[in-house]
Amino acid sequence: MKRKNHSFRLWSVILFLCASSSLWAQLTVKGLVQDANQEPIIGANVLEVGTMNGVTTDIDGLFTLTVSNGANLQFSYVGMQTHVEKAAANMTITMQEDSELLDEVVVVGYGTTKRKNFTGSVSTFKVSEGGVALTAPNSALDMLRGIAPGLSMSQSGVAGASASIQIRGQKSINGGSDPLIVLDGVIFKGSINDISPDIVESMSVMKDATSLAAYGSQAANGVIMITTKKGEKGKPMINFRGSISLSESNYKPDIRDGYEYIDLINARTGREAGDISWMGDLEKANYEKGEWTDWYDFVSQTGVRQDYALNISGGTDNMDYLVGASYMDNKNFIKGNTFVRETVNARVNTKITKYIRAGLNFNFANMEMDGIRPSYNRYYSPWGEPYMEDGKTLRKHILGAKEPTTFNPLWGVDDGGVDAETRINSITLGGEIEVKIPYIDGLSYKLTGSYTNRNINSRRFNYEKYYVNEGEPYTSDSFDKHLNQANGYMSANKNISYVFDNILTYTREFGDHFLNATLVYTRDSNRSEGNQVDGSDFAAIGNTTLGFYGLNNASSQKISEISYTLHNNVGYLGRASYSFKDTYHFNASVRRDGSSVFGADKKWGTFPAVGVAWTISNEKFWSKIPWMSDTKLKASWGKNGNQSLRPYGTLSTVTMGKSGGYTYYFGGTPYFAQSLATLGNPLLGWETTTSWNFGVETDFLKGRLHFELDAYTAQTTDQIFNRTIPVMGAGISSQSSTMGQINNWGIESTLRSINMKTKDFMWTTTLSFTMNRSILHELYGDGKDDITNNLFLNKSLGAIYGYEWIGIIQQDAKGDAYIAANGGNYGDPMYANIDNSEDGKITPEDRKVLGYDKENFRLSLANTISWKNWSLYFLFNGAFSGGGYGVAANNNAFVSFENMAWNNTEDHPWWTPENKTNKYLSPNGDTSKFVGLQSYGFVRLQDLNISYNFRSPWLKKMGVAQLQLYASGSNLFFIAPGWDFSDPEVRSSRSQQLPRSYTFGMNLRF
Repeated sequence: MKRKNHSFRLWSVILFLCASSSLWAQLTVKGLVQDANQEPIIGANVLEVGTMNGVTTDIDGLFTLTVSNGANLQFSYVGMQTHVEKAAANMTITMQEDSELLDEVVVVGYGTTKRKNFTGSVSTFKVSEGGVALTAPNSALDMLRGIAPGLSMSQSGVAGASASIQIRGQKSINGGSDPLIVLDGVIFKGSINDISPDIVESMSVMKDATSLAAYGSQAANGVIMITTKKGEKGKPMINFRGSISLSESNYKPDIRDGYEYIDLINARTGREAGDISWMGDLEKANYEKGEWTDWYDFVSQTGVRQDYALNISGGTDNMDYLVGASYMDNKNFIKGNTFVRETVNARVNTKITKYIRAGLNFNFANMEMDGIRPSYNRYYSPWGEPYMEDGKTLRKHILGAKEPTTFNPLWGVDDGGVDAETRINSITLGGEIEVKIPYIDGLSYKLTGSYTNRNINSRRFNYEKYYVNEGEPYTSDSFDKHLNQANGYMSANKNISYVFDNILTYTREFGDHFLNATLVYTRDSNRSEGNQVDGSDFAAIGNTTLGFYGLNNASSQKISEISYTLHNNVGYLGRASYSFKDTYHFNASVRRDGSSVFGADKKWGTFPAVGVAWTISNEKFWSKIPWMSDTKLKASWGKNGNQSLRPYGTLSTVTMGKSGGYTYYFGGTPYFAQSLATLGNPLLGWETTTSWNFGVETDFLKGRLHFELDAYTAQTTDQIFNRTIPVMGAGISSQSSTMGQINNWGIESTLRSINMKTKDFMWTTTLSFTMNRSILHELYGDGKDDITNNLFLNKSLGAIYGYEWIGIIQQDAKGDAYIAANGGNYGDPMYANIDNSEDGKITPEDRKVLGYDKENFRLSLANTISWKNWSLYFLFNGAFSGGGYGVAANNNAFVSFENMAWNNTEDHPWWTPENKTNKYLSPNGDTSKFVGLQSYGFVRLQDLNISYNFRSPWLKKMGVAQLQLYASGSNLFFIAPGWDFSDPEVRSSRSQQLPRSYTFGMNLRF
């Protein structure tokens, strides 16, 4: 399809926003920064708010800085309160000591609190304070990868694909694991891909029961709070970001070349070396020319991604605003995979009266995924022919008549044979109004609401060309013979949701006491509608010019799918927090939730939580430990629910007609009747997670070191999953049931340090540790494992069950005895006789749990180094100590031995009588069996970027407040000494690998 003119849209927005900008006069500020004892502070940071324009104070605490007229200056220093003041020609700033961390505001459910009063577990990330924002993240959540302890995130090499996320491990057998997303205080019903990373100000990962209690039934898998940027008081400011990224696969398998492939085939089939009699005509022709194809390279290209973002912001004493737009065009390193995203966002907050404040926000996203990805067959014969005689036109059957079902991996991708696209557009409207109740200090009422309308339209059309047969000419007349095979579909899915929250809050400080009480009534609804229209056979009309837009011209048309679901939730929350002398902290809450998805007697659930904390460093006896400050001990307990059930999941369903119902004939006329399709269960209720959390937070050396440690345990009961039941008359053999328990425990810690800080140099480090275990404690109540579904009592989820591989059958007495007992040949896999049977036979009783598809623990290490105008950021993360994955014994296997369409694979030194390896099978090895485990422990350089901030006077004269140039790389390399195949996080060398990307960009503010 013809691509829309995205650039025109973007630059139209840019011109519109730029039209409201103007240049401002300059002011030279001279000043002194001192402490409460009037001693000069050396190396204090002085920064023009909203820019990168800043300096540090000299040995006498003095500074000189040229700023825009009317600008505000921010003064900061380790161990001191950050101070903001309007710029003047001469300034004297006195900074006060403070614990910045404890005064930090933490976003919690339906409100905020200070970290010093917080009893829960949360990891907060501010985009402006890290280097991840310069690495071209695909989504907002990508900026959390590797830096939030307790959060694990899968990676995908597919452009536009959403990541799978877990917080504190897997808590449900079949239920979803993705956390709840809360955007600007309201539950977000769209996709994370709808949110441009450029509008994100900060993110908080909520993990323990008291943190999650506010969202009750939807928070068992954790909550990620996203706060978007808003305008700042002052003149209008324009921010522009532009970048271009180049990408390639981060893993290139060492595939056998054409001649090594011949050696493999001949060894596999017992032929003489150099024999090519098994080749087809196309293969032989290429062999004679010495031309062979690496199919991995054939489907690859240099990926190119463009990112642009623009916003204008500003504000007064009574109002602030921000309006922005972004555009991303990502052409993946695998051909046929393109993702485009356009977003527009606006946020306005205003103080209407002394007692009334209101806010509005708007987010629009349009996403387009064009084309189809190629079949990932790097296993084809390298002697196959990808092109016709002209060397340009793709050949459909790369092996010709030898194997007419072996398609070119790019057939339908970029030859015009297939047209495929997915269009997604999402609109979210949000608003809030807050009223401070007159004459009752600290009492306020806030109403918030959000409406989301998300549409997904997918279309595909297979043209007549797609069905050309081997031996037919690639001409229009030849293609027309297949018009009866041409087909396509159009599907449309709409999701409409709303959320309304009524929040009554009372906050007071009186003397040594702090009290916060919150009451909430909330309800949300989600309606989903879908349909699909199919069409095929265009022989009658004689052409397919309109593609999927001409499905109405097909001889065969049908509506293949119509769907409708409605899901409603309602909730009540009561919460109270109390602190005494900023030392003793208490938090308690209870939430009552109702959901339409459960049975009549199971719709409601109650979820309480309690948290306590003791700031022990405020006690008098702690003064004897001057090097250890701001130390807090905390503990929490609570329950959360999981709605891991689809709408109408408690009801039985029926099927009718040819799709599965009964058919009766009366007088030769068929009559269709209904039959039972699924068996409902009205007793299905909430999966409930009961958890404990114990933690400590402390600072060392006056804030230069900050340490956090959390230990937790959780039990999730009433697991919802299908259980096999005695077969009923209608053929029903399973039913959804609630039973079983998963015990989850783990440890998380974070260490942040300011390693070095001088006038021009600063180096900070953050080290994070995560360990988690998810143990199946109870299943069906009969004390038995479910081997079929890979569920083992008192074992971790993700167990790998099978025979213990002990090597390869060698030409020795041990090997001969093994063959005598079990059959096989030299070079086949050999397994352990676990039950020590005298006959040496390997039977099902020799199987055991061999390992787990989970790492033992994860580490991440982030460093930021700044020197004058330069900044360097790099992030390592990895999985360590154990964690195995079953490696199938087909690394030398073939797709089809009968028709000689053989696989090509990684170049491994297989077993031969001369090469008695104990790792790789004989070319004739039994490829149907399991070949042991490999550890996928790895260390990865996830992110690396270097940036330079220009602070030249001539830029100020041009009205440029900030100019930053940067270069960054993502997924640059990994080390996995125990893993032979692919990226260890992808696990399979047959799956699309992850991109290694290089980004060059700039940030401009004026």
